[in-house]
Amino acid sequence: MIKQLLATIWRFFDVIFFTISMIFINIFAFSFGNRWGFLSIAITSFLVALASELLAYQMKGGNE
Repeated sequence: MIKQLLATIWRFFDVIFFTISMIFINIFAFSFGNRWGFLSIAITSFLVALASELLAYQMKGGNE
């Protein structure tokens, strides 16, 4: 059971780490002010959209 849980977490480790790092980057940017925070959210949103498009392209999804 625990090995199965760890194997599942390990498969999604990159996604989990990316999500956690983006959260902390956004919090850090908001410490400089609202403008920097909103700019950080915009950049984060762009990166997530780009990553999902690249993943869909590699998996040949959404091309039909």
